[in-house]
Amino acid sequence: MLRRFIPATAAAALLLAGATGCSAQQAQASDCTTMLQPGALSDGTTVLGGFGEMPEISAPEDIEILSSQRTVVESGDSDGHVAGEQSLVGVNVAFFDAATGDTLFEGGGFGDASQPTQPLLVAEETANPLSEAVRCTVPGDRVVLALAPGESEQLAGQLGATGVDAVIGVIDVVTTAPTASEGPARGLPNGFPAVVTDDEGRAGVVLPPTEAPAGTTSAVRIEGDGAEVTATDNVIAQVLAVGWDGTEQENTWDTGLKLLYTEADIAQSGTTYRAELTGKPVGSQVVIVENEDGANARVVVVDILGVS
Repeated sequence: MLRRFIPATAAAALLLAGATGCSAQQAQASDCTTMLQPGALSDGTTVLGGFGEMPEISAPEDIEILSSQRTVVESGDSDGHVAGEQSLVGVNVAFFDAATGDTLFEGGGFGDASQPTQPLLVAEETANPLSEAVRCTVPGDRVVLALAPGESEQLAGQLGATGVDAVIGVIDVVTTAPTASEGPARGLPNGFPAVVTDDEGRAGVVLPPTEAPAGTTSAVRIEGDGAEVTATDNVIAQVLAVGWDGTEQENTWDTGLKLLYTEADIAQSGTTYRAELTGKPVGSQVVIVENEDGANARVVVVDILGVS
């Protein structure tokens, strides 16, 4: 059974809550298995407008469903990364009253590619109808999601709508990515610790028998090919923080993906290394050494998975 549905109006942190990083090896399209299947309501819904444009819908009348359905109505890049288990998917989404076609919610990314997408984690342990609707998709796919009665009522209530019996979602899959940075590793500057990754993409740190470099310094170990992070982006990341004495301070591979807020929020969030991520491409692994006072030196390894 799908877990509690989290709407697109929720903060990205909620969409990622409880997620844990597992294997970075992704299933190929032929091996990917979806939990939601096409049905009469998702198949019968007509969507006007192309991928990236604000959709309009017309749903068939008098169709009752017992469970949520999804249909891919527009196919994208067949060579793109398949959103298998443990994938991070950036989407634009709109929800509609199936009976009237009225819009209940629309994401800001429709018609404006500069707007951030909503992040969804495809993971069995945190499954909900929205994340399962994009399982096995690739960038450029447009998906129609027909929500079951209970889930429709729940979402409509969260969106402040009353008297809505059935909800239809239209989801544009903009990006798909693994939950670990991938690519050839670069050497790190002198004085940096050694960083290694296992076959799941989990990072490990080998500290040198020297004092930490003074101040805050950073280097890219794996360079991604995504858009550059800006100072106003929220960054979705895997984070490993280890004190210079070898004590593990944080490991999102065990606790769940982390949302690193904008540079303007550093004082409030306490994420002192956030500025080191600005200008780095999404998909990169950044190694940061912090040693501002000589007493609390540490190394932070950040896999930049996406922005929101």
